[in-house]
Amino acid sequence: MWAPANNGWSQAMASQSSDSKRKPIKSVYFSTNYALKADYRESRRLDLKKRLGVLLYRRERMERELEAIKAALSTLEEQMKSNVAYEQLSICDKSPS
Repeated sequence: MWAPANNGWSQAMASQSSDSKRKPIKSVYFSTNYALKADYRESRRLDLKKRLGVLLYRRERMERELEAIKAALSTLEEQMKSNVAYEQLSICDKSPS
């Protein structure tokens, strides 16, 4: 039966061959790890962007609601002043002359 010669050159080639087989695994692990981190960062960025959008929308809606409340309060105050003035005139008209 034929067997390859066991000399230094074949061992060096075998060693190189096994090293080259190991490096891609490490490289694949690195690239997979990097891809997972990149996916996580992208997912996190999109999540933060979505949350920011929701908060900006809520702020805008609340600011509009606050303006509507201010307008309603102003109108109510004017109505109350008018009512007080009307009651004072009514009291003055009812007083005996």
